[in-house]
Amino acid sequence: MLGTGHQVREAWVVLPILLLLFVGGAIAIQSGVERSASGLDLGLMVRNFSRMLLRIVAYVVLLFVVQYCIGLRPTLGW
Repeated sequence: MLGTGHQVREAWVVLPILLLLFVGGAIAIQSGVERSASGLDLGLMVRNFSRMLLRIVAYVVLLFVVQYCIGLRPTLGW
């Protein structure tokens, strides 16, 4: 069984990554949007979100491929 020290170290690594993804996502979603109340700008926000989500998924898949190619078991660190 892993102690709380291990959990604290994992949180120390994961929380900054999630914070950066959240802040970057908030900036990317609003990119090019003047007012979030209009329908056109709402569609732009949805398009920005879907592009960002697709890019993150592509990076994770690429990470798995690289790990597999160099002989590591494909994991995200858990």
